[in-house]
Amino acid sequence: MAKKKLNTSTTSNAGIDDHRKVEIIGIIIISIAILLGLSIVSYSPEDYQYARSISFLDLFDTDTTSRLVKNWLGPVGAYLSHFMVHQLFGYTSIILSVLMLFQGWHIFRRRPYKELGWITILGVWSTILLSAILAWFNINLVMPADSVWSGAAGLAISTILQNFTSSIGSIIILFVMAVITMLLLIDRDLQKSIDNLKLWIENIQHKLEDARIARAEKKEIKAQEREERLAARRAEREAKKADKEEAKVEKKAKKATPKKEEEEVTPPPTIDDIVARSHEEDLERIENEKKRSDEIDNRPRAALDKKLEEKEVIDEDGDDLEVAVYKGEGDEEAGERDLDKINRDKAKEVPVIRYKFPTIDLLDTPPGNRTEVDLEEIRENKRIILDKLKRHRIEIVGINAIVGPTVTLYELEPAPDVKISKIESYSNDLKMAMASKGLRMLTPIPGKSAVGIEVPNSSREMVYIKQVINTKKFVETDMTLPVAFGKTIENEVFMIDLAKMPHLLMAGATGSGKSVGVNTIITCLLYKCDPENLKFVMIDPKKIELALYRNIQNHFLAMLPNADEPIVTDTSKALETLNSVCKEMDDRYDLLKMALVRDIKAYNAKFKSGELDEDLGHRHLPYIVVIIDELADLMMTAGKQIEEPIARLAQLARAIGIHLVVATQRPSVNVITGTIKANFPARIAYQVASKVDSRTILDMGGADQLVGAGDMLFTNGAGMTRLQNAFVSTEEVERINAFIGQQAGYKEPFHLPIIQEDNAGIPDPLDDIDEMFESAAKVVILHQQGSVSLLQRKLKIGYNRAGRIIDQLFNAGIVGPYQGSTARDVLIDTEEELQEILDGLKDL
Repeated sequence: MAKKKLNTSTTSNAGIDDHRKVEIIGIIIISIAILLGLSIVSYSPEDYQYARSISFLDLFDTDTTSRLVKNWLGPVGAYLSHFMVHQLFGYTSIILSVLMLFQGWHIFRRRPYKELGWITILGVWSTILLSAILAWFNINLVMPADSVWSGAAGLAISTILQNFTSSIGSIIILFVMAVITMLLLIDRDLQKSIDNLKLWIENIQHKLEDARIARAEKKEIKAQEREERLAARRAEREAKKADKEEAKVEKKAKKATPKKEEEEVTPPPTIDDIVARSHEEDLERIENEKKRSDEIDNRPRAALDKKLEEKEVIDEDGDDLEVAVYKGEGDEEAGERDLDKINRDKAKEVPVIRYKFPTIDLLDTPPGNRTEVDLEEIRENKRIILDKLKRHRIEIVGINAIVGPTVTLYELEPAPDVKISKIESYSNDLKMAMASKGLRMLTPIPGKSAVGIEVPNSSREMVYIKQVINTKKFVETDMTLPVAFGKTIENEVFMIDLAKMPHLLMAGATGSGKSVGVNTIITCLLYKCDPENLKFVMIDPKKIELALYRNIQNHFLAMLPNADEPIVTDTSKALETLNSVCKEMDDRYDLLKMALVRDIKAYNAKFKSGELDEDLGHRHLPYIVVIIDELADLMMTAGKQIEEPIARLAQLARAIGIHLVVATQRPSVNVITGTIKANFPARIAYQVASKVDSRTILDMGGADQLVGAGDMLFTNGAGMTRLQNAFVSTEEVERINAFIGQQAGYKEPFHLPIIQEDNAGIPDPLDDIDEMFESAAKVVILHQQGSVSLLQRKLKIGYNRAGRIIDQLFNAGIVGPYQGSTARDVLIDTEEELQEILDGLKDL
């Protein structure tokens, strides 16, 4: 026992741990670097002469001339500093000492050596270049030849360079090399450094412009205050002057009035005077009441709430019912630089790259002429509506018209004894009488005691994307993922937060504006979100709709590491990508569980404050918006397989910041299935062909009565809102993508996790092949269907054995992988191919 204990002790003390050895080497290199730096800093030309006169034995003598050496490292420091400063590169040799210190620290911390070589090369090159530049000034400015700033090596390099290119050419070359070296020191990507320099200059210019505007505003305020003070002083002087003149007049009047003047006695009013005065007061009171009644705002509640501007009240001859016409004033526009200023402040929070948000001038400016209200058209529509309802003995006691960009909403207030169902039963007759395409009835209007009729305008007003983005409502919003779709009938900007919806389902016929709506969503997010906090997964089976966004792949796109294209166009890759997003969702939930938080906002705040350790896998989580531009094509090619990841993401992905925007031009029940609809409460319907399609997407009619070109209905589970989608052109999208793509982005796109196929538990076809393997293979090939139930019926075997045989057929390459409830694909067509596989297995 004692011998065994002795051997154990000897083994434990046999050597030093490898990590400890590396740390010791790092400490030694750091110490040498510090000593070398001290010797260079304390260099004195006389020290070398004293050091040379000292012999080895003099170093052991107390009374030696070594005390004359002033270098902080003694005679050794005198030799080292003479070599480094005098013979090499002068005082710039201190860079080499700093470089050695950095290398020692790198080794001590056991960091990877990947970037160490690059920094070493740049450090040595900077030392040589700086020494040569100082030597150029040393030669051309007639400084002492033995200058300690450049050293002998620097002087030699500068002299040779001037002999070849003259003094002017040499300084230009040295200056260019210095600029390039500085850019490389800042960032190895030269183009990125130049872009960052341009952004820095532009920021300075913007700040100077803002300061100039602030100074001008301050001057205007001071001038206005000065004018107000002067006006107050003038008014005060005039008031004093008037008081003095009034006092003089009163004084003269008192002197002129006789002291004993009899007071005039006013005669009492007669009966006729009292009657006349009472009649005049009655007339005046009646006139005032009439004026007040004319000023009463007769607008509907929606118009009052939406700040609508009254245009005109139409009263036809012979008709005692008036129609009040209103048109929304619209949202307050933001300043030309308000959005850019807010975005500049947000861009400073992007830590890795220097990012600049798209500017508002990249968008087309809408024409200044605003469409006027056609009062004649409104008067004619009012006459038709009232005449038709009167024929059916439906009495209307009030009517208002709210004019929107695309349609005009006529709000009808029926008499108290009129049933809404009666009006609804005559809706088709009313549509025929109006003879207008796309007329839609609201019986009743949600939240009001009125019936609504939406009639398309004869001349539509285009809503441009700049009109909704350059508003204070959008610029100053605090939404996480703000999307401004367009304008409502009340001419207000309609905004939603994609992070709260949390997913969006869009459907519409070809040419109804669906693709423009997708571009509107992406454009709004690009104007308000930075690449650090937002990534897109774009799936485009049509291959052309989202192709413009490939230029921003290193900024905003997320993709599989092995993907060839940033935009997914292959349906098989689409399924793999959606499964990868599901894997990302599961990984994020694991991170939230470890961090003890409930949503992505709390997690990122905790990570930013340093409470989460990166070594445990914690990382900043950007929001991910998955955009599928054509669901119908995916459902046709992949079927139930594509439905499963979409349903999983829609059910679970809200808390961890993954949101879906799914669009299709075929809103049928086999595309928009019940599983998908149940998890997409927020839906947008553009013009569709039939009422059946409208009920499929909205669970009610109405979308079949839209007029196309961006006319849409939005619902989020409660109520329906009619909007005119903002128009964003292809040229605007190209300009925005080019602006972002020209900036220096991340080195690569955001990579989604790779799904590892788990084949564990499936037996090897070479290990214990079932006796009925060949019979099962023939059955599968004959029926071209690989399912467990088929083998159970045909071979009369149990479920477990049939499942084991199916796994062996999969490993042998005869059937495809598991597909859920669907039978596996059969990869072999003929028995000849099967025989080749069986012969190969026998040979093995």
